[in-house]
Amino acid sequence: MKTSKMPHWWDKEPLRIAEICSCFNPELPLQKEVEAIKRLGANVQHFHCMQHKAGLDETGFCFKTSLSRKENPDLLGEYLPMAHKNGIKVIVYFNVHWYTMEFGKEHPDWQQIKENGKAIDNIYTTGTSFCINGPYRNWVFQIVADLCKYEIDGIFYDGPIFFDSSCYCDTCRRLFRERTGKDMPLKSDRKNPLWKELVEFQADSIARFLSDTNDIVKTANPEIMLCMNCNSNAPYWPTGRDNHRIIKHSDLLGAEGGFLHGDLNASPVYKAGMAARILSRQAQGKPGIVFSCGMLKPWTYYLLPKEEISILLAETLAGGANYWTAVMPENLNQPEMDVITDYNRFVKDNPDPFFQTKSLARIALLWPSATAEVYSGSSIPLSDFTREIKAEGIGDIVQEFRGLYESLAKAQLPLDVIDNENINDLKNYDLLVLPNAACLAAGAIAEISDFVKGGGNLIATFETSLYNGTGQKQNHFQLQELFGVEFTGEIFGKMEWDFVSPVKGIDPAFLKNITNSYIPAPAYGIKVKPTTGTPLIYYRERLKGRYDGNPKLSSEPFLVENRFGKGKVFYLAGTFGQGISCFHFPEYLNLIKNICHKTCAPLVAINNDNASWVEASLRRKGKKVFLHLINRSSGPRRPMTFIQPLTDLKIALSGMDVKEAKALWLNRELLVEKYSETVSLILPSLKGYEVIELK
Repeated sequence: MKTSKMPHWWDKEPLRIAEICSCFNPELPLQKEVEAIKRLGANVQHFHCMQHKAGLDETGFCFKTSLSRKENPDLLGEYLPMAHKNGIKVIVYFNVHWYTMEFGKEHPDWQQIKENGKAIDNIYTTGTSFCINGPYRNWVFQIVADLCKYEIDGIFYDGPIFFDSSCYCDTCRRLFRERTGKDMPLKSDRKNPLWKELVEFQADSIARFLSDTNDIVKTANPEIMLCMNCNSNAPYWPTGRDNHRIIKHSDLLGAEGGFLHGDLNASPVYKAGMAARILSRQAQGKPGIVFSCGMLKPWTYYLLPKEEISILLAETLAGGANYWTAVMPENLNQPEMDVITDYNRFVKDNPDPFFQTKSLARIALLWPSATAEVYSGSSIPLSDFTREIKAEGIGDIVQEFRGLYESLAKAQLPLDVIDNENINDLKNYDLLVLPNAACLAAGAIAEISDFVKGGGNLIATFETSLYNGTGQKQNHFQLQELFGVEFTGEIFGKMEWDFVSPVKGIDPAFLKNITNSYIPAPAYGIKVKPTTGTPLIYYRERLKGRYDGNPKLSSEPFLVENRFGKGKVFYLAGTFGQGISCFHFPEYLNLIKNICHKTCAPLVAINNDNASWVEASLRRKGKKVFLHLINRSSGPRRPMTFIQPLTDLKIALSGMDVKEAKALWLNRELLVEKYSETVSLILPSLKGYEVIELK
């Protein structure tokens, strides 16, 4: 395999990737396509040279390959010089997970087989899928080798993937038996002792498939980039797509964190931001990419409002990732496209904030990846690849994570998202937030304990640390010494009309902007007994019905504060994050904000009453710091069709010696006023998104 010591093309500037999904409409002239990509301002394109009609087969290749059954125009050979002449890198789109039913019948030994012994037959309701462990892999590798004969710049695999009920083909069964000496368990039987072995086998299979592909690609040309559609904030057990394995054999890490499905009121506005933060962390110094679809799924030709597209792109950039945007040829002349052009122009003119920056966040929110794989409260969000799978138990970690992310973002607290793989790197943080991180291995317990003992602070909810790393329930919290409580063995709920209340004499700082003494309780609580911890908020006695009188304060703590070593710990004995995600209780949001302000000095403060929906992020590059501001002043209403412009934002920054400031989107220098501990700026106008360069 050839190697290169010089930076690759994908490591030299921010990637502005666009895709025109012409695989369903081959009538778009190539000259019109390159003009459209240029007009959008993209520097990279996912190019379709394989036509799909209810899936891919060997009649749809529009390039030279020995596997083609039909002689089609060589669109790839014709398009490459046109794109390169216009400064556009071309990544070939290769769908490796969706094939026609007829093609599947011709190759029954290629198909993914479900638990019931039948072939997969419902991919996008029209097609089948093949298994990367079987003879199909050699067919793919031949196509890859043929593509590498062209002067392409990259190959993108859409897939590969296993599905939540597959794969039980003969090859997978044989390889699993060779690996373990035992027969494959049912993937639906998560209690089977071999279930985890099956998940790891599938994740290793995808990594091996990608590694073998990369050998072919880099042997042909080390300047051909290889990537695939990866995982985002979701478990990898249904798909086999484990980002930590994938990135070892991939040149960037990208996932569909910006695909919005169905009812937007059920889809968090900050979805792309969550994905950007976890992908940029998992990418190990390589580019992280959030794939954002301009269309509202499943309506293929229906564009999102420009405000929704703007939020997706802004959230991605503020989270330290680059973006990919996709539209249909039929959408190219719609006015919503202008927002993509505007963002691409902005990134092109101001590359520094979006290329090889480092986060300055002092707060780390854990995506509990270990818990996601084995915990009964782990759900699977709907995506283009996975059906929605509801959590079997209480304590849904997806909802818990989303709620705590929302509370931090709305409080204008710059944050990072980490997972269990990098929980050993906490030295740059003042505060760690654990959203029902139920399953924690001994190593993670030691890292968290050392972090708090050394002066770090911790927020944890519900069953955090009640299970070990393999999902076995313990008799006590593994972090009970930090929490200052003991688990008494009972979880209670569902609570639909019950309350929690603060104790008398509580530090008023915890109750800033919280005036109601009857605060809705979360859906589920967990009984704990204080040891060294001090309860700040208690549950009230449960009501038999919503009109069952005035409930008395119980002896069951809801929020407990504890000191451990040099740090402070705040334990919330309930599904607190889920309460935010579902109901957005202002008291919940303010409680997290107040705790954060007590434990770590805010880096950014926007002192305007009308700026409560502005999100902030801080990133550094050399001697420059970039403050990203995202205006979400349409409130939580979806879809967003209007964002209220804000004026004269008073911004205070702490911990920075700022000499110059410039609003890059406004292209305007800002006056810097220095005080004893802060620096003050006034931003004249904030429409949707702004980046302030601080020197």
